[in-house]
Amino acid sequence: MSENKTPVKSLIPKMTKFGKWMILILLAFILIWPLSAGLYWTVYRAYSALDTTRFPRLDQHIVELLKQTPPTASQAQKGAVLSASIRNRLEQEMNSIFGWSVNDLLISPTRWLDNRANRQRGTIFATRMLTTFFSTNLAKYGQVDAENNDLKEARETYLAFTADSWWFPSSEDQYEKAIKLLKKYEADLVRGDPKAIFNLRTDDMYNMLTFIISKQFMDQPLGLLVQSNDEVPYTELDDRIYYTQGVILVLRDTLRTFVHLYPEIQEKGGKENIKIAFREMDRICTFDPLVVLRGDHDSIMADHRGKMAKYLISVRERISDLAQSIKS
Repeated sequence: MSENKTPVKSLIPKMTKFGKWMILILLAFILIWPLSAGLYWTVYRAYSALDTTRFPRLDQHIVELLKQTPPTASQAQKGAVLSASIRNRLEQEMNSIFGWSVNDLLISPTRWLDNRANRQRGTIFATRMLTTFFSTNLAKYGQVDAENNDLKEARETYLAFTADSWWFPSSEDQYEKAIKLLKKYEADLVRGDPKAIFNLRTDDMYNMLTFIISKQFMDQPLGLLVQSNDEVPYTELDDRIYYTQGVILVLRDTLRTFVHLYPEIQEKGGKENIKIAFREMDRICTFDPLVVLRGDHDSIMADHRGKMAKYLISVRERISDLAQSIKS
């Protein structure tokens, strides 16, 4: 006798076609982020191998100059090397694989390399400011003396030129003219031309350090870093970070040269301050996150702009202490 078997209804509801699609989309969403991040990391690291994005060490050209110029060198030789250290970073940017990219046209792929473009904007700002201080304070015997004509023309005409002019004339042309004039001054200084002067006294050491931490110089990039997050568009976060890096790359070349040529700065109790200042500058010069984030308050995300500000404030405070040790 056969038994009628009634099918047992499954307790698990059948998945609808819509539900299957939702799961597939969710899985794709979960997988696409690590895949995209991995692809971006690979492409960015390949680019970094081609065009430097981190600068952990002092530029080799500056290293060679310092080897050739001991602290016992003549005042003229010291002046030429200090001038060369100020223009060095600008020259390196001009001679880099993609050259000066701030003024590249929209149709050029390098136009979209905004990190390097903002680094170059910081570079030209710092070069202008330090050249101005050098020309108006160190390259003459007294404040009422006239400036050296080559330095004056370099800073007022060519370095002051806008960074984003592609043609008629291009920014590159103007900056190259400035570099030539600076090199001419340096050559004239070494060969003893009476029109080329370098005169650095103890009070000039103090004045140079206080200028570096002044509103005209270091406070400019610092203001870009400490501005409230809700006042800064997300697209500008990385611009401000790499601008600061450009400023510090110029400053690191100049300050390392300055301290090397005048070791008495360390003898006045500034050795530890110098060590910490250079350590923080190295951190700024190697700061290159894959994605710039702006975690606010107790957010779990990193606040990269805040980190850069922390390093810069530390540099500023150490240079301030160094200036005070010279003054006392």
